[in-house]
Amino acid sequence: MKTKTLFVLLFSALFISGANCEIRLPAVIGDHMTLQQNTKTNLWGWADAGKEVSVRCSWNNNTYTTKAGNDGKWILALNTPSAGGPYEIVISDGKEIKINNVMIGEVWLCSGQSNMEMPVSGVGNGDYVEYAQEFITLACPSRPLRMIQLERRYSVTPLDDCKAEWMTNNPESVGKISAAAYFFADYVQKTLNVPVGIIVTSFGGSNIETWMDEPTLKKTFPDTDFSILKNESEYEKIPFQTPTLLFNAMIMPLKNYAVKGVIWYQGESNIGSYQKYPALQKAMVGLWRELFNNPEMPYYFTQIAPFRYNDVVDNRKSAFLQEAQFRSMNEIENSGMVATVDIGDERSIHPQKKREVGERLAYWALGNTYGLPIKYKSPYYKSMETEEGKIIVYFEECDKGLHNGQGRSASITGFEIAGDDKVFHPAEAKILNNKGASAIEVSHPDVKNPVAVRYCFKNYQPGYLYNNYGLPLVPFRTDNWDK
Repeated sequence: MKTKTLFVLLFSALFISGANCEIRLPAVIGDHMTLQQNTKTNLWGWADAGKEVSVRCSWNNNTYTTKAGNDGKWILALNTPSAGGPYEIVISDGKEIKINNVMIGEVWLCSGQSNMEMPVSGVGNGDYVEYAQEFITLACPSRPLRMIQLERRYSVTPLDDCKAEWMTNNPESVGKISAAAYFFADYVQKTLNVPVGIIVTSFGGSNIETWMDEPTLKKTFPDTDFSILKNESEYEKIPFQTPTLLFNAMIMPLKNYAVKGVIWYQGESNIGSYQKYPALQKAMVGLWRELFNNPEMPYYFTQIAPFRYNDVVDNRKSAFLQEAQFRSMNEIENSGMVATVDIGDERSIHPQKKREVGERLAYWALGNTYGLPIKYKSPYYKSMETEEGKIIVYFEECDKGLHNGQGRSASITGFEIAGDDKVFHPAEAKILNNKGASAIEVSHPDVKNPVAVRYCFKNYQPGYLYNNYGLPLVPFRTDNWDK
């Protein structure tokens, strides 16, 4: 790490000193890239200090010029047309660089921890992705779906470049890219019929704090400990759980790139600090929106899925984080959450059903961002009332009712009920047609005076109640007890 740091410092010094060099572009600007349509987007790079840089884009054949600063950096803001391509861009400081096969369309940033990082081809230990072979085999390079994945990297100081390369939609590339991100992009591209580009920047095991900068963390939680940043031998052991390190290395290099929105799949590494998660997530979204100069940037995220964890110690610890995530959605403007209560894996923290994740994220984008007349919100708890030893629970986002995905005659699983003693019992639940199909009656013979209901409020408790559009009921509880 020390050798790498020295190299970066020496390399940067060459540009600052104005040493003679050829024009250079960041990794995220290159062949096969997708630029956001109908917006002001940036092209940038490095050249000799004071050197004039020209940019010509084939979509209008206009030439734009600027000069490199004393530090060798230059940047140009260009207006992009409606979706189309392929185009080429020629950048010159006397010597030309040509960027080929550029598409104009929709660009989404995809970030998080291992469940975002998990590629279509799967990982070891038997963790696989359903439909992988189908999507890898059918990948067609001529399809306007492009992807770039940043190499894992961390830094104590903000970096202005990364290691990555844009890829076309070919079998090799699809196998390597994030499954959740790819299935999202696949669905959006097919639906909108425009080019789509995804920028994947993820790191397995990462907590949310590492994706934020120091000022934001200090403002949100002033007691955040940054002392580890002074000890390289310590933070090298857990860079993905050290404040600011991934933000500096895997978000900052992208700050000039125009994106439509963000999809996020993270949370498992913050289960132990679930109380802070809504504030942290809200602060991170605010930071990213400011960084990308996009104050209303859409932000859609995935609720963590059921998984056993260590039930011997606490069989509800992840439920509190799921609850915090749902609360985040209500506190962050222009955000949405995908429920995954029906697609978890008892023995793997990496669910195989990434297609469902990606497509449910796409529903949010298509309905909430692009305005398609579709349903994209999962049903969720609204209110409850007690009635003769039973509790009636009501829900939103299920105007045509709820149905049991395990079959009409199957028992409804996942509900618990408790009285004043706060002891929960597995409950009998049934849909009440006479009160509207969105009402469910919950009861247990040993709970005569019930006061609280929970649904799938455990580490591993799958739930199979859906609205008419196949979107699962969000786990919930009606109490605020600590256990």
